[in-house]
Amino acid sequence: MVSGRDCLRMSPSLWRWLAALLLVVNVGLLVIYLRGDTGNPEPQHEIPPLDPRLPRLVLLHERPMPNTAESAECFTIGPLNSLLAQQRAEDRLRAAASQIRSRQTNSDRDRGWWVFLAAGTRSEAMALTRELAEAGLEDFFVVTRGDMENVVSVGLYEHIENARARQRQMLARGFNAEMEIRRESVPQFWVDYRAEPGLDTAWRFILEASPGAQRRTIPCWDD
Repeated sequence: MVSGRDCLRMSPSLWRWLAALLLVVNVGLLVIYLRGDTGNPEPQHEIPPLDPRLPRLVLLHERPMPNTAESAECFTIGPLNSLLAQQRAEDRLRAAASQIRSRQTNSDRDRGWWVFLAAGTRSEAMALTRELAEAGLEDFFVVTRGDMENVVSVGLYEHIENARARQRQMLARGFNAEMEIRRESVPQFWVDYRAEPGLDTAWRFILEASPGAQRRTIPCWDD
């Protein structure tokens, strides 16, 4: 039987063989570990696809940018009663509008009721004025141009009641007075613009400054 003291007295060459054997075993284990040959890996299970009906998570930078040209709307404001009012409206809208254009239209406006005496020639018109003066009637003149040339005007009234009273006065004095409504063509000014909904608030101030004007939606136009 070999005692512990005898083991300690083993030759140095035997110790060297044991150290070399341990080194070889450690190197072999290291190689096996690095190569991954530690056994058959467990099979990996595939992840099933998500239900297409479920909502997808979309990051903020992946969201499509809105098309501002399609979301914008077009409006018109008018009629404005002067070119100055049109220019002021453009100045107010310029901060929020991406496009602005101005335009002008003409509209017939009633000027009132006209009472007159018809005459075919200038001499007939002058004869009527002499008769009016002799009858003690005033406020008359001869129209010298336009479609009603040589007509004797005896009054232009805003209210029809006053015009009818003047006509009765002429008829009572023996003059065949006629009455008709008078119209004139007046310019109207408009401002069309394109803007994002909810961003243009200046139009409210424009309407307050221009009684009778309105803001309406119109089809957008191409430049």
